[in-house]
Amino acid sequence: MLGIFKVELFGITLSNLLLSFVILFSTFILRKVLVHVIIRKLKAFAGKTDWTWDEELIKSATPPLEGLVLTYGIWLAIKVLPQPVEPVNIKRFVDMTGHLLILLIGAWLLFRLTRVVDIVLRQKAQDPKHWLEFEMVPVIGLSLRILVGITAGIVIAQNMGYSVSGLIASLGLGGAALALASKDTLANLFGSMMIIIDKPFKVGDWIQGADFEGVVEEIGFRSTRIRTFEKTVESIPNNILANIVVANMDRRKDADLNVRRVKMTLGVTYATTADQMEGAVAAIKEILNTDEGVDPRMNRRVFFTDFGASSLDILVYYFSNQADWDYHLQVRERVNLKIMRKLSELGLQVAFPTRSLHIESLPPDWAKRD
Repeated sequence: MLGIFKVELFGITLSNLLLSFVILFSTFILRKVLVHVIIRKLKAFAGKTDWTWDEELIKSATPPLEGLVLTYGIWLAIKVLPQPVEPVNIKRFVDMTGHLLILLIGAWLLFRLTRVVDIVLRQKAQDPKHWLEFEMVPVIGLSLRILVGITAGIVIAQNMGYSVSGLIASLGLGGAALALASKDTLANLFGSMMIIIDKPFKVGDWIQGADFEGVVEEIGFRSTRIRTFEKTVESIPNNILANIVVANMDRRKDADLNVRRVKMTLGVTYATTADQMEGAVAAIKEILNTDEGVDPRMNRRVFFTDFGASSLDILVYYFSNQADWDYHLQVRERVNLKIMRKLSELGLQVAFPTRSLHIESLPPDWAKRD
């Protein structure tokens, strides 16, 4: 009776086939238990917690773990069968293929787990009290993926019989050549890191430089995209932004500041007397001291400063108490109208560019000309 298990077909006994079948059957059963029992219980437990990353962890890890169980079971089922080594080394091929597939699934699992790291980092970055900035999250995530890819490549190469030390040496030479060829790209990458760490601006800020002005839409690895007020998009390399003077116009909206400056020169005609000028300066100071839109914390300056080419110039300097653009314009308009009315009451006129021609003498026969 036991002799039937020794019956061979193409060199494979019935006992080998039965054992392979048992391993395959157990593999599918284990996969079902993993998916429908263990994973379900873990999901139910994760649903009761206040965390979000644990649900994403289970979701990310499930497909690779299913693939790992299935691949390992099929590999074992094949390994229990007799495998020739001549004329073709099938045994070595099966072993190498199994190791390679398991390593690839492991790398796949690590790649998917980096998504969980992204979620955790984004939650930390959204906390204003945490040191982590939101712009650093993509950089950290990409760095982890690159690290996983490099590590997986080296481990796979080693298991395939390649010399890792020789590979690393060749990568070092290739890396040096690549670094020389891509120095601008590396400079931009380091520039983006400096922008993220130093935080001169963030996404949504209105910034201004010597050759650009607009709102930051995205801080990338190579460049920063700015939406100009003409609604065009400018891409500025990060190594340039990290080494030039950039004015962050929205920083005046900080909680302890929130102001916007007004600086203008008001010219009145040369027919203005000294007494009228004193009255005008005093009246404008009173307007700035009493208007509800002028910030009393900041400097307010009104002075007769210059004898201009065609006007007597008065410097008017103050800050609106909110940095919002529309509010600032409303305050500026209201103050200007008050100044116009006060100058009219004082009998003064706002000057405009004029030129007077004075003739010292005329030719004797000038009046006789037709």
